[in-house]
Amino acid sequence: MKYLNNLLLKCFLHKLPPELAHNITLKLIKTGLFLNNSIDSYKNLNIKLGNIDFKHPIGLAAGFDKDGEVFHQIDKLGLSHTEIGTVTPKFQTGNKKPRVFRLNKDKAIINSLGFPSKGEKYLTNRLERYHSNIPLGINIGCNKDTINQISDYSILTRNLGKYADWITINISSPNTPGLRSLQTSDILASLLSNVNEERKKIENKRGHALQVWLKISPDLNDSELKNIIDTSLKHNIDALCISNTTISRSYELKSRNKNENGGLSGKPLTLQSTKMLAKAYLHAQNNIKFIGIGGVTNADDAYLKMLAGASILQLYTGLVFNGPYLINKIIQELNKKSNSSHITNIIGSKAYEIANGRYINE
Repeated sequence: MKYLNNLLLKCFLHKLPPELAHNITLKLIKTGLFLNNSIDSYKNLNIKLGNIDFKHPIGLAAGFDKDGEVFHQIDKLGLSHTEIGTVTPKFQTGNKKPRVFRLNKDKAIINSLGFPSKGEKYLTNRLERYHSNIPLGINIGCNKDTINQISDYSILTRNLGKYADWITINISSPNTPGLRSLQTSDILASLLSNVNEERKKIENKRGHALQVWLKISPDLNDSELKNIIDTSLKHNIDALCISNTTISRSYELKSRNKNENGGLSGKPLTLQSTKMLAKAYLHAQNNIKFIGIGGVTNADDAYLKMLAGASILQLYTGLVFNGPYLINKIIQELNKKSNSSHITNIIGSKAYEIANGRYINE
């Protein structure tokens, strides 16, 4: 009965424009009406990244809870962690609507949101009032009209870092002009250095670590990817999130919205982002952790990303098309695929094969 109700709700929401459906979903979560997703617990799926413990690998990616509206309730969906944002220092409305498009035949979404955000002060008020029951990350970005991108990221780290288990630096959204160029410019080292200094101050005050993660684009070439990894290692970045949405349209998309501008997420991104993840894992030689994002729509996708090198995974588009029961399906299947040994034993075990274009289907 519970599954049927969720299926009917999903069908109703998919009849609505995507942003309206999203806002209704947030309001429903606030009421607690369908926050009752029972999740199986397996000790062999516990993951530890530095000082953070995750009950299992599956969490919520940034983009769903941009302004911290439901982070204190979302654990009831069975997620092991959640990431707020992307938040910007000042309020901004983002790009013109319509700016989110479902590609139903492709199990994908194109968005050109452009960091709509109620701003740092609004989020701070939410974080002061409520507490997360699972590990919490805050995804940070710069304002579209900023005159100092480095300052935006430093300010957000300084003011929001004390509330988080990690901060994710988002320099890979394709919907803010010039943002993705930070990944390959000389500014990157300065940006990471400044954020790292703010991180140290927070750690000294609170007495325990604040991790810093970096979210990157799947459209980087191999040389650019290696340079980002090397720069991240120099500036003590704890994890790389691979990946954000893609501007590539080299897929055989079937849906009528396939030609809309923006970043593509969902099933078409699975192999591109996973192959990039495997290449990154091999280059890093276990000196940095990886968060697998992009096209996790079923248990096989999740398993493949862990074989490629991901320690934990984040979902968003997969949940839009499959609903919250996808979480338990993945967890049950990961438990089977790990053969009851600890899940960490498979991380990166097929990275070489995946990086070289062989699709591992075990």
